[in-house]
Amino acid sequence: MTPKDRGIAVALAVAIGLIGMLGFALLPVKAAGGLPCKAPLKGAEPKERATEGYLVGREEKACDSKGKSRLTIVGIVGVVYIAFAVSAVVLPESNIERVAFGGEDPEDVYESN
Repeated sequence: MTPKDRGIAVALAVAIGLIGMLGFALLPVKAAGGLPCKAPLKGAEPKERATEGYLVGREEKACDSKGKSRLTIVGIVGVVYIAFAVSAVVLPESNIERVAFGGEDPEDVYESN
C-alpha cells in the first residue's frame, strides 16, 4: 500500500467512524416502559407523556438518564472503532497479507526476511 493510499484509507476509516457515531446518536430511544424519547444528541426529551405505569410524571428524568448513558456508549464504541480501523491500516503488512494480496511467491516472501 502506497503512503497516499494509506492516508486515504485512514481518512475513510475516521470518516466512517464519525458518521456512525453521529448516526447512532441521532436515533430516537425508548426509555424503560416503552416511553419514546428524542435522540440523545437532541436532548433526549420525551416525545409524549406517559399515561399509566411507573413513568407517569418522571418522563424527563427517564429520557435524560437514558440519553446520557447512550451518548457515553456512542463515544466509547466510536473511539474504539476508529482506533482499531486506523491501526489496521497503519500497521505493516504481514507475510500472509503480502502473499494473499500482493501476488508474491510464498518462498520469496519468507526467504527475504
